[in-house]
Amino acid sequence: MEEIDEKSYVSETPHSPDESADFKTQEPQPDEPNPGVTPEDNQAPAALAEHVLAQLRDLQTEMQGLRRDFDTKLKYDASKGQLIDSLHSELQDYRAGLHFKILRPLLLDLIAMYDDLSRLLESPNVQQEHESALPLFHSFLESTEEILHRNGVESFQLDEPTFVASKQRVVKVIPTADPSLDKHIARRVRKGFLYEEKVLRPEMVDTYKFDASLHTEG
Repeated sequence: MEEIDEKSYVSETPHSPDESADFKTQEPQPDEPNPGVTPEDNQAPAALAEHVLAQLRDLQTEMQGLRRDFDTKLKYDASKGQLIDSLHSELQDYRAGLHFKILRPLLLDLIAMYDDLSRLLESPNVQQEHESALPLFHSFLESTEEILHRNGVESFQLDEPTFVASKQRVVKVIPTADPSLDKHIARRVRKGFLYEEKVLRPEMVDTYKFDASLHTEG
């Protein structure tokens, strides 16, 4: 039996050059620039970023200017408020001073009447001869003190045993041979009066004064 030659089934027709090229390994080709994109298009993001930064810088400058204007306005308002407060305080002081200037003569007259009533009640003759009128005199004295009180005047007597020049006035000086009694209060004659913590009429007192000649004579 005749053997079949396998080579007889193999086509001996050679491949064409084009077909052979298809079997070759394709090498990667470099990217070619897109003909639709220009250099200006590649620079667009950078220009946009620079534009945004410029706007931010302008905005920051405007905000700083507004902050300065705001601080200036606050300082101006504070200064204006202080000026208004100062003017209001000066006006109040002026009104208070004017009020006291008008009241002072009347208050001093009331104090003088109070002193007169006090001396009248202390007089032995009045106590003996006008005993029935004493309650009326006491009532006048209390009414006068009440009127003074309603107008902001308060009576006072100091507790200090020695003379206080700022709140007391000497009516009589009593010589003494005892140096320890010098400038001490011998007698409290009349009350003092204050108007809004200021001395309207000082307390009237008698004081001792050391006299060395009395000590020598003794």
